[in-house]
Amino acid sequence: MQSRTKTVLFGAAVLLTGTMLSTGASAQVTYDRLLNPEPENWLSHNRTYDGHRYSPLDEINTGNVGGLRVAFAVPLMPHFPGGNIFFGSMQGTPLVDDGILYMVDGLEVVYRIDVSSGDRGYINWIMDPETDPEIAGIGNNKGVALFGDNVYSHTRDGYLIAMDAASGDVLWEVGTQQDPDEDFTMGLLALDGKVIMGPRGDAPMRGRLEARSTEDGSQLWQFWAVPAPDEPGGETWPAENDAYLTSGTSFWVIGTFDPDSNLLYYGTSNPNPFADPTLRAGDNLYSQATVALDADTGALAWYFQYTPNDQWDYDENGTNQVIQTDSGTRIGHFGRNGFAYILDAATGEFINGQQYVNEVNWTAGLDPKTGMPIEYDPALASGGIQEYAIGWYNAGDNPAPLVCPNIQGGNNHWPTSYSDRTGLMYATSIEACEVMADPMSPVTGSIAAVDADGNIANKVQIPFSPYGGQLTTAGGLLFTSMLDGTFFAVDDTTLETLWSINLGTPIEAPPITYSIGGKQYLAIAVGGNGYGATFVSYPARAGDANADSLANMQQNWTLYFFTL
Repeated sequence: MQSRTKTVLFGAAVLLTGTMLSTGASAQVTYDRLLNPEPENWLSHNRTYDGHRYSPLDEINTGNVGGLRVAFAVPLMPHFPGGNIFFGSMQGTPLVDDGILYMVDGLEVVYRIDVSSGDRGYINWIMDPETDPEIAGIGNNKGVALFGDNVYSHTRDGYLIAMDAASGDVLWEVGTQQDPDEDFTMGLLALDGKVIMGPRGDAPMRGRLEARSTEDGSQLWQFWAVPAPDEPGGETWPAENDAYLTSGTSFWVIGTFDPDSNLLYYGTSNPNPFADPTLRAGDNLYSQATVALDADTGALAWYFQYTPNDQWDYDENGTNQVIQTDSGTRIGHFGRNGFAYILDAATGEFINGQQYVNEVNWTAGLDPKTGMPIEYDPALASGGIQEYAIGWYNAGDNPAPLVCPNIQGGNNHWPTSYSDRTGLMYATSIEACEVMADPMSPVTGSIAAVDADGNIANKVQIPFSPYGGQLTTAGGLLFTSMLDGTFFAVDDTTLETLWSINLGTPIEAPPITYSIGGKQYLAIAVGGNGYGATFVSYPARAGDANADSLANMQQNWTLYFFTL
């Protein structure tokens, strides 16, 4: 692969624009700091390895959140260039280290922004990898990683890039793509001396997760999302035509990590071919699953598969929250298939599962002992077609069934959160059913709160579908968004809306919070694209009186900042 990266510097490391800006002399982002980030900083995608997206900051709280105002905004890429990219959007999490923010946009362009003044953001440098827009794939990037003195990012075609955090200079780049059908969009996870990454793909490829050295990008280990025929689980795929090599199962979203057990937790996507189980008879391991991997070797410790022989595109690549309880460490996961699961973090054993979306009809429920769909037949694991409560999308000449939840599921790839204050995990979810032959059914949303035993503690409906994820804080708040451009805060116990603002463009990224000199701020990236596709035209399907206008919302890639 040919090197294509460049750095565009806006000034030197110290810039004079009426005020003295940061020299980039922040302390190194060490493994210890990633394990225990300072309250004022947001050093990794979920802030902490457990995936909670919880901040101990409480200056902004239930008593004063109504006074939130826009502090400033920083526009990024003004428009999407086209080419073969589709669904281009801002889905990244900003990272903040002592007043310096690092952000990546939907074209993999990385920005270093000094936000330490509190009233504007100064773009110190831009690293543009100049990815060819003709490279097919989803045009978004869920986030960079910080480690040592470096910023790490990747491109859609699989380059891992290390940049000097102070100057933006590209230190090295390594090509990791093994198949032209691979593209890379997940947020990067930095551990002690390694970066965890991998391709995603609704395509005839074999997905994988890998660890790369933070020193030079060399591969340290690799885990295949689908086993080979002679490996455990390989019998759950058809043997003919080497089906495992075109299995499509991959990783879309950054994982979580438990340093006590040294286990990584990642969710996997749907099998390929999409929505036609007759072409891939068997359970199709390790699709639709949570996999627990040894962080040092990539070896599989356990897996839990949610929807064997998937028939409705119920990816399970969403967040696996690591929750400490008196009964031990647990994994909390809001399934795209409409159920919230609690698993034992050491073994993957099923503890509880409850329906958290309004309507589920693909199964009659979960077996309370195994967590498997009630209709699941283990005798079909190695070559059969599972017969669930309704038929599958492409059932020959039979009419397409109404499927609940719809193709995007309940919670999808956007991050969930957990409050260390309430002991509840939260998901913003799509509420919709769908007939594939007529996919214009109404779509709204909800917020659900679930305790560590898997019981639904509270739930409220919201008028538009979510797509951006959320944040919880010690101030008793949950911040989240909807695709109509609304960014809002709810009470983390009652789920009552306490504050909202409409930013005029779709929101597909999660918010963060940080502080400068004791003053708390919120930041969120806004801007989406691809509204010709049915599942991202959801704002116009919410039954709103202004549906026609909502369908015309324009993309506008901008970082917004809020404070009291």
